Amino acid sequence: MADPILKNYNVQALQHFERAAKMLATRQDRGSPARGNVPPWSGSTDPDFHGTLGAIWIWARHQSLSADARFAAQRDAAWGFVARVWRTFVPEAIGPHASDEAAFDCAMVLRAVLGEVDLGPVDEARANLAASAARVLAAYLGELDDLSGRDFHDPGFLAWNLIDYARAFEDRGLLAAGRRFVERAFGMKAPPLFATEPETPGALFDFSSTTATRVLAIVASEGNTPFVGAWLRERVVAAIPPGFVRRALDENSWNGCVAALLGRAYVIATETRFLDAYRAIRAELDRRGAEIPAAANSEVADTLFTFYSSLAADGLVRTAATGVAARGGYARG
Repeated sequence: MADPILKNYNVQALQHFERAAKMLATRQDRGSPARGNVPPWSGSTDPDFHGTLGAIWIWARHQSLSADARFAAQRDAAWGFVARVWRTFVPEAIGPHASDEAAFDCAMVLRAVLGEVDLGPVDEARANLAASAARVLAAYLGELDDLSGRDFHDPGFLAWNLIDYARAFEDRGLLAAGRRFVERAFGMKAPPLFATEPETPGALFDFSSTTATRVLAIVASEGNTPFVGAWLRERVVAAIPPGFVRRALDENSWNGCVAALLGRAYVIATETRFLDAYRAIRAELDRRGAEIPAAANSEVADTLFTFYSSLAADGLVRTAATGVAARGGYARG
């Protein structure tokens, strides 16, 4: 019998995406040389490459859930901005002279184009940009030895997006590269306790739960199978927090990232402890007013938090836009 929680959840998810999509559309630059840019917060004019890509994904997911293309023009303008500033943010290879955010930017390109997979054939120019970013990211992960990176260097986030992209576009070479990295970096070991995840003194950012993205990368690598469901129940559920975890920095975004994993884990494993923790975190974010990013110059107004909170809202959607998964299940190999 279909899970009634999941059966009726898409309407709730759409409510979040409606609010987020409207807010981001209001913020988007409409007339300057940076036309299409979605700045990091209201009143800012800074070019925000990954924030704009996150907005593209949110607008696309809104359309997937609603069949309403009202934000298509905003996506077109955003992709125009991305194309114009491409070489400023995406290098030919990620080396010592690349931006500190280059790998994350590549991963966000892949997430943005994944949002459009369920909307019909992906625009050729956008697909070409994503293919370029995927090659750069795969090469970077193939040589990555330091697996302790956080925020823009979170290896789990990078691998998760690469693998989802490879499956969606049926690129066996990239899929093999992503899976090799996950096997080398994480294996199938039980993750550490989420609540004990380290915090780097003096860091400027800490928006991504590396424990959550590690599990997301493993799930993407292995596929949505009964084996993975059992692994989540037997190895992962004991490590999750019962609710919101206090963090010194970016705690709303960090908890949104955790909730994204918890929702996805419940969809696969149907273990109620995942659902209970998911609901507790979303309720606390809602209590704080963080579910509707609004206050200028605060974390909840930032495009990056809007993206992570939307990943959380998308967590219980059974037909997440992850390519092959969205068409009826992951394919092995």
